[in-house]
Amino acid sequence: MRSLWSGADYRPLSSLLAPAARDLVDAVAPGGTEQVLDVAAGTGSAALELRERGAAVLATDLAPRMVELGRERTAGTGIVWLEGDAEDLPLPDGVADVVVSSFGMIFAPRPEVVLAELRRVLVPGGRLGFTAWTPDGFMGRMSTVMRTHTGTPPGVADPLDWGRPEAVEQRLSGFTGIRIAERGLPWHFDSPAAMTTFLRRHSPAHAAAAAGPVGRATAMFDDIEALAGAPDRPVRLDAGYLVVDATLPSR
Repeated sequence: MRSLWSGADYRPLSSLLAPAARDLVDAVAPGGTEQVLDVAAGTGSAALELRERGAAVLATDLAPRMVELGRERTAGTGIVWLEGDAEDLPLPDGVADVVVSSFGMIFAPRPEVVLAELRRVLVPGGRLGFTAWTPDGFMGRMSTVMRTHTGTPPGVADPLDWGRPEAVEQRLSGFTGIRIAERGLPWHFDSPAAMTTFLRRHSPAHAAAAAGPVGRATAMFDDIEALAGAPDRPVRLDAGYLVVDATLPSR
């Protein structure tokens, strides 16, 4: 998993996803004195937004390359970075008033393990917020197309379950005040081929697939382009996602 997330120049894709990070920070509404933990932080879009609103921010990511890029991007802001697995964070209990994850924790292989870990690092009464792709949005449908070609590793949960409100409510049954809002992220490219070229370069999952068997990769990207629209037309889509926030009960 570490090598996967270090396998592409993620920064341009992170910029495209930044509006969702802002939506997430709006949802958790951090106070200026709160300690916020950004889990699977990527290059730090949510972390920067949190810091700009006055929160003290600790950011973690599984991939050393993401941590390196995040430190470079946020240098001088006071954001602290650590390498860490969302399922096994190198942090003590009750270290955060708020935990956020923008399209990050949803890719942890074991949902029950990552949720238990995030509960552990939250203070009683702390808040959890995250974003997740919806199964029927463009990103969700593209992920389904990819899995038909690449398969799903054994023992890895479907990340798209985090984009199903009923599954979210079930998984967060130990939390209170669960709020789920659906949003759309502008997903615009000059053509489907321009989109897949971008993804090959900047999406770790697509870059990994492109490095696989040539015939399989070609068929997969052909199917992704067909999903995006006519070959001679611009891609003008909204990628659907959920913004979720909830509160851990006080003891």
